[in-house]
Amino acid sequence: MNKTVSLNLSTEAIMSEIYALSALRCLSNGDESRPPILTRDRAPALKILIRDAFAFIVLKIIRYVERCNINEVSQSTTDADDEILSVDLKVCSDVTDTAAKSMQQSLNHCISAYALHICYMGHDNATSEQYEHIANAEVAVLQQLLSLTSYREVNISPRY
Repeated sequence: MNKTVSLNLSTEAIMSEIYALSALRCLSNGDESRPPILTRDRAPALKILIRDAFAFIVLKIIRYVERCNINEVSQSTTDADDEILSVDLKVCSDVTDTAAKSMQQSLNHCISAYALHICYMGHDNATSEQYEHIANAEVAVLQQLLSLTSYREVNISPRY
């Protein structure tokens, strides 16, 4: 049997991860030639990057996607600045809530890393490439997780 798992991703949560990664990068480098730390005054631009990253990641896992909401962002949270991006994934019926939360967390990491890749592109190409590598690794993990939990129709071929 199969079922659909709905994942709702908070742009505020993804931006918090981006801010934290940016701050840690600035603190650990100490190199003044690197781009400055990302702050909340960049939120409108980051939301655009997050939606772009979400669309890119959804295309990478499209075979498991039943429905997604990118352009018509839901405002179903109490925080007026928070936007919810949603995706419904086709999985087998024995997928637990823990596995669904793992998928959501992996998707958050993919989006954060890919948004940072786009953000640093052209300003700090080495950092951009590092985040692209992280995003691709996270996508691979998500694809593997989905392939293990996805409903697959069985083709039976008789032998004569």
